[in-house]
Amino acid sequence: MLVPLYYLATLATALLPRVSAVASTDSYTDADPAQSGYLPNHNMDPAIVDSAEFGQLWKVPFNAQEQFYAKPLVYTPLAGGNQLLFLASSQNWIRTLDAKTGAAINARRVHTPFLQSDIGCTDIPNTIGIIGTPVIDPATDIAYFFSKTYIPNYRTIGNTGTYNGVYYFHGVNVNTLADVDGFPILVDGSQSDNAPAKYFIGGTVLQRPSLTQVGSVIYGGFGGHCDLFNYTGLVIGIDINQKKVITNFATESGPLVPQTNIWNDNGGGGQGGIWMSGMGLATDGNRIFWVSGNGVGHENAGTPASGSSGCKTLGEACVNLGINDEGTLSLTDYFQPYDYENMDGGDQDFGSGGIALLDPTVFKGTGVSKMGVTAGKNGKVYILNVNNMGGFKLGPGQTDNVVQTIVTGQAVFGAAGSYPLEGGYIYFTPVGKPTYVYKLGFSDSGVPVFSMVGQSTESSAGRVGVGIPTITSYKGNAGTAILWMCDPDVGLRAWYAVPQANGVLKSINLPQVTGANKFQRPAFGDGRLYVTDANGILYCLGSPVNLPLNCTSPINFGSVALGSSASQTVTCKANIAITSIDGATVGDAHFQVNNASLPKGTLAAGVTFSFPVIWNLANTAVQNAPNASYGNTSPGVKSTPLTIYTTNGIAGYSTQFPISLTGKETTPSVTLPFVIANLGLGPLNITGYAYTQDDLDGDDVDFTNVTFYANGTADLGFGYFTSNNLPAVGTVLQAGSEVSVQSTFQPTTGVGNYQSYLYIWSTGGTEYTILEGSASTAPIANFSISNGEGGWLPQDNLLMDFGDVAPGTTSSRQIRICDVGGSVLEITKSKPPNGVFHLDDPAELGESQQITIGQCTYGTVLFVTNTENPNTLDQTYNNTWTLNTNDLDFGVHVVQIIGTVVSNHVGPVNSTGNPVYTYLGCYSDTSPAGRLLPNEPYEGNNNTNGNCQAYCLAGGYVFAGTEYQIQCYCGNTPPPATYLDTTGSHCTFACSGDATEDCGGVGGYISIYYDATKYTPGAASTTGSTTTSIGGPITVNSTGNYNYIGCYSEATTGRALSALSPTAPATGHTIETCAAACQGYTLFGMEYSNECYCGNTLGAGSVAQASSDPTTNGCSMLCAGNSSEYCGGPDRIDMYQLNSSAPIPTTTASAVSTPTGGPITVQSAGSYVYYGCYVDNTNGRALAALENPESGAGNTVEVCATACVGYNYMGVEYGAECYCANSITGSNGLATGGTNPTLNGCSMTCAGNASEYCGGPNRLNVYTLNLNAITTGNSTVVGTSTITSATTNPTPTGPQTIGNFSHWQYMGCYSEATNGRALADLQNPISGKAVTIEACAVACAGYDYFGTEYSGECYCGNTINTGSALVAGSTPAQTLCDMTCSGNASEYCGGPNRLNMYQFDGAVAPTSTATAAATATGTAVATTTPTGPVTVTNLTGHAYMGCYSEATNGRALSGLTNPISGKQVTVEACSVACAGYTYFGVEYSR
Repeated sequence: MLVPLYYLATLATALLPRVSAVASTDSYTDADPAQSGYLPNHNMDPAIVDSAEFGQLWKVPFNAQEQFYAKPLVYTPLAGGNQLLFLASSQNWIRTLDAKTGAAINARRVHTPFLQSDIGCTDIPNTIGIIGTPVIDPATDIAYFFSKTYIPNYRTIGNTGTYNGVYYFHGVNVNTLADVDGFPILVDGSQSDNAPAKYFIGGTVLQRPSLTQVGSVIYGGFGGHCDLFNYTGLVIGIDINQKKVITNFATESGPLVPQTNIWNDNGGGGQGGIWMSGMGLATDGNRIFWVSGNGVGHENAGTPASGSSGCKTLGEACVNLGINDEGTLSLTDYFQPYDYENMDGGDQDFGSGGIALLDPTVFKGTGVSKMGVTAGKNGKVYILNVNNMGGFKLGPGQTDNVVQTIVTGQAVFGAAGSYPLEGGYIYFTPVGKPTYVYKLGFSDSGVPVFSMVGQSTESSAGRVGVGIPTITSYKGNAGTAILWMCDPDVGLRAWYAVPQANGVLKSINLPQVTGANKFQRPAFGDGRLYVTDANGILYCLGSPVNLPLNCTSPINFGSVALGSSASQTVTCKANIAITSIDGATVGDAHFQVNNASLPKGTLAAGVTFSFPVIWNLANTAVQNAPNASYGNTSPGVKSTPLTIYTTNGIAGYSTQFPISLTGKETTPSVTLPFVIANLGLGPLNITGYAYTQDDLDGDDVDFTNVTFYANGTADLGFGYFTSNNLPAVGTVLQAGSEVSVQSTFQPTTGVGNYQSYLYIWSTGGTEYTILEGSASTAPIANFSISNGEGGWLPQDNLLMDFGDVAPGTTSSRQIRICDVGGSVLEITKSKPPNGVFHLDDPAELGESQQITIGQCTYGTVLFVTNTENPNTLDQTYNNTWTLNTNDLDFGVHVVQIIGTVVSNHVGPVNSTGNPVYTYLGCYSDTSPAGRLLPNEPYEGNNNTNGNCQAYCLAGGYVFAGTEYQIQCYCGNTPPPATYLDTTGSHCTFACSGDATEDCGGVGGYISIYYDATKYTPGAASTTGSTTTSIGGPITVNSTGNYNYIGCYSEATTGRALSALSPTAPATGHTIETCAAACQGYTLFGMEYSNECYCGNTLGAGSVAQASSDPTTNGCSMLCAGNSSEYCGGPDRIDMYQLNSSAPIPTTTASAVSTPTGGPITVQSAGSYVYYGCYVDNTNGRALAALENPESGAGNTVEVCATACVGYNYMGVEYGAECYCANSITGSNGLATGGTNPTLNGCSMTCAGNASEYCGGPNRLNVYTLNLNAITTGNSTVVGTSTITSATTNPTPTGPQTIGNFSHWQYMGCYSEATNGRALADLQNPISGKAVTIEACAVACAGYDYFGTEYSGECYCGNTINTGSALVAGSTPAQTLCDMTCSGNASEYCGGPNRLNMYQFDGAVAPTSTATAAATATGTAVATTTPTGPVTVTNLTGHAYMGCYSEATNGRALSGLTNPISGKQVTVEACSVACAGYTYFGVEYSR
């Protein structure tokens, strides 16, 4: 990029050491260093641009939601070759592309981008990465930029979050995109030079302006996010040679804005942000200039102050910083508008536009050698003397001491552009207004004065985002200037930069670009330009381009009134053979084209066609529509693209043809100031002025002479219109000269319309101009928030409270703003929430939206909550919506938005009705140390989180967890944080008993809940009755109908309690299991951690110990079944008494009593131990292999146990029924009610022994084979089944991996499946405490595969599911199958997410009684094992009919559905379950 000539002298000193061979047409910074907007060096010839040769060469899309706020840079590397494009995005991607072809060269993501949801400001949606335009150093091929990202846990816990946000400064090689040595540099923590207490916090600030390089230092400006948080505007300077931050200048300092370090304090820090709609810091080589936004502190509070006064509160100011020799910065001069405090109150950011330094060889005059132009949201354009900027209130009457103020009436973003040739012009575009052109002129004394000489017929978008004017010329030649503007609605526009004689900017028809992203300006290369749109698409326009059509364009609809419509015809001619016209689209839905009116089929070259286009304003109202698919409908000139899409018969031609549609919505207008010009060839003498309100066509017109007052003011009409620079009578204007007259409208009689016809008499004739004005009362904003019940809250209420809402729902509240004043109310600031709180329609209550008198407008906030796990802690969400209007008494309104998500409650509740257990999180259950929660009370198809919590609470456990849909686990040790799923995406398995709940997830994830009375997340302990260590241990004070009475010694002779000693369950005794086993007895006690005793009297010598401290009284051993409870000790019993306060009866040592409270649940019988009270299946038996092998009348638990020898399970039901089986196939799981028979339903006494329980109606007392008798190295006979281990004597000295044995072949260590279990047909058929390789093999008889996992889990299946694979490695340590079996520590039984896998070798399987019984009831017995899946055809009692389709309405078979668990479905099992039915069928594998 060539620097304009008038800066070469001033920049020479600063840039001389940095030599480069940059191409003359490169754009390696945003525009020029002065930000003048004039670029003479890019070969943009208007003769080509305004022709069919100039068009779209290519366009390139990028990632979803990727936005480009930084402008493209065009650069030729030092090594030469094609120009390349350097792009940087909001997602922290940097890219290079070939500038000619658009081909990708390199791409790299430098950091994870900062999330917009962490700040609540929607100015930049989705992600905030690289926002300010980078700069390329042409001497080194290095691109520099700032990137916003996170450092996890930097200032607060978590990977993201506002206060973990940081900024890095990067230097990358443009050829490779690799980091340069010494980069990136962390900016956070750097202190301000002028306010050392203020330091850089990257999460609360935004780097929006383009970067500026002066010598070896690169400067960047920083502002805030929607004026949220505690922030201060900053200029950061980084020396790229020293590779460090060398300067940090704060816009707000001093005692009026002290540093508070309360980072969520909106407005704290002083504000004064530097954002300037993305414009860069302007420089003339020795100084940098910038403009700031809203500030606080207000050091200037009425008394005038010079620009050299050293003001410390530089909000709402245009500032000049001197660059010291080492690159540091110091305040040199500033300008602060006299009404800046009102601007703060109305949120009229001065800094919404930057400052453009004008060419000092042209833009100068008496007393002014260098000028700058700036503008802001207050609707004023300021012409400044940058060598004496104006300070505060140093003008006449304590107004602004500036060269000139131009009032636009609308906010200006992005300031101005300039053109120094042909007399000198400046350009600016207020929101919703045309682009205005002002030309340099001079007063009689030679003082520079700008007068409006033209404007565009088109109006800009009526919303924030209009770009920055940029002017090119062809090789610096006069008469070749083009004015370019980006528009968020229309895209890209261009005009001849010098207005025509009628004051109209002549438009140049351009190929259509979709609405541009906010505040863009095009970047230029060699005859090409580049711009990005709001969808993140990069466009390249240039020459030549081949177009398939030649159509009439633009299509001008003329003036169309709101409430009506107009039609125009487009006529096109085919330049080539066209295969088809594929359709047409328009950018504004008010313009309508019917695709049915387009030609069908092929078109030969030369064929013409026409179609109508309608501009439909019939049902519109005057309003702004930001972010809507419909264009703005405020009055004025409108334009939009119509694009025709073609399939061409000849390659090399564009497939898109853009046509411009334009028209004017009718509206009155007024133009001030006015110009008096001498258009003749000789001098012109002004001879007089007069004004009137009479009809100029009447016969009697009364004139009043213009009065000149002593202060120089002239009355132009009844005192309403005045001027302070009207040329005096007698003034002579030379030929071709002109004078710009500034007129002031000041209503003196209140509201209403004002008018004056001003006549000018001269030696060259008489002319008049019309001065008009309208006065009204100020707008008054009436503000309210809906209460959610159909009403509205008081005006002073700024809290939008959604209250309690359920997860997975959407709630809404509204904000209403009404105009109850006398003029149009405008919303000057609107920063709505985003995230869980967001707008129903982004267009509602948008910035620059106008509200007419007596009308209201609304904004709807939605609270959209995510689904969440039951018993999740109530989550309160907060956000804000910042609003302001042009009602100066309104002030900034920060609406606090709050809502609480209250989850669904499941499981046991406490005395307050709240759930006992709270959701902790989703954890990976893959610890090498074993299960995170080691105790599994049950598995079953009725598993829910509530059921699991009930079991864990009954067992006294702090933690409850569900996994793999059907599994429940309990424990007392907090899960390590390293296993927490921080993504929240892994626990997605639906619970088998309730599909609306999550029960773990794929890959071994478990959903964990905790008892909040015993554990605090993040703490290292829980609380109990006597201790504070994690999970207890505690002394249980009561259980069921028993109360704790103390720690007792054993009797001196015999046992303290001698009536009954129930056998411990496989999982070990707890206080609760002992209480259940001793039901009916007056007393029970636990001793030696796993010994349970029952009785009605105490043995002699058993006495209570004096101390209640377990470490002192001896009752200090932990329960075998629950390490959170104490279960006595050596010769010490934790004693419990049936609810009664009566004294305990004692007997002699020989006394043995019979239980008086019977009956009891037998805990062991023969080779079986008690497994639990189970719900029988209503459609088949839970234990279905052998039914009632003994007479019902004599049934007892012991009799049934003897009859079922050889089976893995036996159970008693209905008092007189006995059942045997090798697996529980149809049960609905453990009955609710815990171990209490009166609650769980197993409450019927045995027909053969009334002192024992034998199940109940649809309830079985189930017993499992006690496999602890199995040992390795020997054969142990259990009943009639023989289990032979794989090893022989001598016994190994350490754990071993069991190899091939008894028709089972060892396959190796396998990983778990990626979706569900590797072996899913039968899970955990035996108790976890009893798992060995041999025991699992017996339990899986009849299956093709079995495997052991996590030391205590056994799985059976006929297929190995997807994702399970052999793990590399030859030792357990390498494969992680390194956990020893629960039932035999000398064998390995898998590991975390690892199975020792075995396959049946095809020989005759080990048999048992169960096999014969199953065969007898109809199950087919295979004589050989097939090599692959087969269709079973031979079944006892059933004949195969074929493969049938499902019914068209309902099920093909509807008599009985899914009588067995899906996991256990085989053809044979279904045949047995459907015995008695004519037909059965299997479907979907399960």
